[in-house]
Amino acid sequence: MKFLVIGLGNFGKTLAQTLTDNGHEVIGVDSSSRSVEQIKDRLAFCYIMDATDPLALRSLPLADIDCAIVAIGQSMDHSLRVVAALKALKAEKIYARALDTTHKSILEAMEIDKIFIPESYAARLFAGKFTSGTQEELL
Repeated sequence: MKFLVIGLGNFGKTLAQTLTDNGHEVIGVDSSSRSVEQIKDRLAFCYIMDATDPLALRSLPLADIDCAIVAIGQSMDHSLRVVAALKALKAEKIYARALDTTHKSILEAMEIDKIFIPESYAARLFAGKFTSGTQEELL
């Protein structure tokens, strides 16, 4: 599959690397040249751009992407702007990271394909390891 990962902070970078390691083609996008520089050799393509700008997003090969993932974790406003632009550009499938339940509610109203809150998922997974007595696996 071909993925577009927008937002290459801690979460987005790890996601993009893992998708690549699993044999997928990944295009990474971030407004920070530092973030792109850290991962550019691991991905098929990387772009430094303001993804909140719909004109900038048009330069991406959206028609060739199976799934666009908005992994922005610093700004709800930026995340929502990118999702809205991807919807307007008719991206095939859109997944987005929500920063909290309010952000999740807004994304649900935008009717995207998948919404996730990675911190909540990680906390439940971590707690489950303690419950099952396998906390050594977490280190």
